[in-house]
Amino acid sequence: MNKLGIVEASTRDGFIVVKPVSRDVLKLVNSSVYDDNYRRIGRVVDVIGRVDDPRVIVKLENKAFKPSPVLYYHLAEKKRGRGGRKR
Repeated sequence: MNKLGIVEASTRDGFIVVKPVSRDVLKLVNSSVYDDNYRRIGRVVDVIGRVDDPRVIVKLENKAFKPSPVLYYHLAEKKRGRGGRKR
């Protein structure tokens, strides 16, 4: 597991805004997000903000959950195509 970043804000709709540690945030979309106790709390659904200062949007699985200040992630598996060659 890798460190995702620090929680900046949360909404009543069950989303949180995280300031990521790394700058390569596009690969994080659809990744699972975990708290300090390594319990899954949600997944990354979007990246917003400027290129030099991005923010990651995480959708919580439980809207009533209060996340810890530091979150971690595990990269989502890439889906493979059906394969085969085109004719």
